[in-house]
Amino acid sequence: MKRLFPFFLLLLSTTTFPSHAGQGSSDLPELGDDVSSVISPEQEYRLGRTWLRQLRGSTPAVSDPVVQDYLEHLCYRLAFHSPLQNPDLSLIVIPDKSINAFAVPGGVVGINVGLLLNAETEAETAGVLGHELGHLSQRHFARQLASQKQNQWMYLGTLLASIALAAAGSGDGAYALGMGAQAAMVDNQLSYSRQYEQEADRIGMQTLVDSGMDPHAMPVFFQRLQRQSRMVGNIPEFVLTHPLTESRIADTMARANQYTQKLPQDSLDYQLVRVRLAAIYLADSGRGIAFFQQQLRELSPNSDRARANRLGLTIALARDRQYDKAREALAPLLQENPLRVDYLAAAADIELADRQYDAAIKLLTPAVTLNPDSYPLLVYYARAQIAANHPEQVIERLEAAARERSDDPQIWRLLVDAYTASKNTLGIYRSRAEVYFLNGDDNRALEQLRMAASGVRDNYPLTAKIQKRMREMQQAKGDLKG
Repeated sequence: MKRLFPFFLLLLSTTTFPSHAGQGSSDLPELGDDVSSVISPEQEYRLGRTWLRQLRGSTPAVSDPVVQDYLEHLCYRLAFHSPLQNPDLSLIVIPDKSINAFAVPGGVVGINVGLLLNAETEAETAGVLGHELGHLSQRHFARQLASQKQNQWMYLGTLLASIALAAAGSGDGAYALGMGAQAAMVDNQLSYSRQYEQEADRIGMQTLVDSGMDPHAMPVFFQRLQRQSRMVGNIPEFVLTHPLTESRIADTMARANQYTQKLPQDSLDYQLVRVRLAAIYLADSGRGIAFFQQQLRELSPNSDRARANRLGLTIALARDRQYDKAREALAPLLQENPLRVDYLAAAADIELADRQYDAAIKLLTPAVTLNPDSYPLLVYYARAQIAANHPEQVIERLEAAARERSDDPQIWRLLVDAYTASKNTLGIYRSRAEVYFLNGDDNRALEQLRMAASGVRDNYPLTAKIQKRMREMQQAKGDLKG
C-alpha cells in the first residue's frame, strides 16, 4: 500500500481550477464536455476499479462484515445527499491506524481504521467521508487532466503504467514513476490545492446537513487533528494529504455556524462499530480486558457508551479465549436487543472461535430468516454452516449475494469454501477465479476459468458464459496497459 497509496492521494489532494469560495453548492462549476473529452466517466470507473484490484493485491484489507456493512450504509447515506450522480461505490477498509480516507475515480472510497478510532462521533467520520465524496462528485481527477491539456495523456499514461508496474511486482519502479509524474506538475498544482480542498469542504458540509448530521463536526475534528500534529509532532496522514490551515478551519467553522438547527452528532451504531475495532486492536496488545472493565466501572450501566464498552469487553474476552466469560458479558446486551446485528455477530464470533458450530447456527438461523438481506448475518451464517460441513445450506444464498456484490472478495471466498466442502470442482474454479481477479491476479484468474471451461466442453451454454467472463477479465487486464 505504501507504494500505490501516496501517488493517488497526492493526485486527489491537488488540482488546478479556480475556487468558488463563499458560494453555495448551486454555484459549483459546470462539468461539461471539456472534462468528459479528456476522460469519460466510464474510463474513470474502469481506471478506479483496476486500481482497487491492484490495491487489494498489494495490501491487506479489513474483512469484518459488521464494519464493512456499517460503513457502506454510511457512505451511501451521504452519497444520496451529495451532488454525486448515480452513486456506485466500492468501499475498502485499510487496517492502518493512521488517520485517513481517500476517494479514487470510479467511486472507490477507502477508509483507514485510524479514522474511526480517532473520530469521536459519527458526524466527524461522516464529515471526512462527505469531503471525499465531494472530490468524486466534482470529478476532480478528470478536471485536473482537463486543466493541464499539454500533460493530460502523459499523466494518465504514467498513472496506468504505475499501476501496471505494481501489478507486475515492480513496486519500487511504480513508486518512482508515479513520483516523477507528480514532480513534473507539482509547481502548478500547489497554488490551487487550498482552494481545491475548500470546495470539497463546502460540499462535504452541505452533505452532512442534508444527511441530518451536525456540520460543526467537521471543523471540530479538523481542530483536534491540528492540535495533535502540534502537540505530538506526529502529523496525521490526513493532515499531510489534506493540509489544514488556520484559514481553512476558520472557513469551515464559519460555514457551520450558518446552520442553527440542533442535529444529533452520534449514534449507537457508530459507537458499537468503533469499539469493535478498538477491542480487536486492544486485545491484540493484551490491554483490552482491563481497559473495558475500567470503562464499565465509570459509566452509567444504561448508557449507550456502557453498551458499547460491554461489547468491547465481550470481544476482548473472546479474543483471549475466555469464551464463557465472553458469553456472560454479552448476555445483558442480547437480552435487551436479541436481534441487533452487532450483538449477534459478537455471539457468533464466540461460538465459532470455540468451535461450537451448531450453537452458532441455532443462534443465527432465526435472525437470518427475519433479516435475509443482512450482509453480516449472511457471512456469519455461511461461516457456521460451512464449518459444520453443511455447505448446501448456504450455497444458493451465497450465489445470490455474489450476483448482488460481484466485487466483494469475501463473498467469493466463502463460495470457494462452500464449493470445496461440497466437492463442486466447477464451482471452485469459477469462484476462485473471481477471488484472484478482485485481488489483481488476472493471470491466475484466467487460468482458473480455462480449467473450468475444459471441464464443461459439452455444455455449450455454460461454456459461453465462462468464455464471456474470460473476455471481460482480459479486457480489464488490458486496462493496465492504457
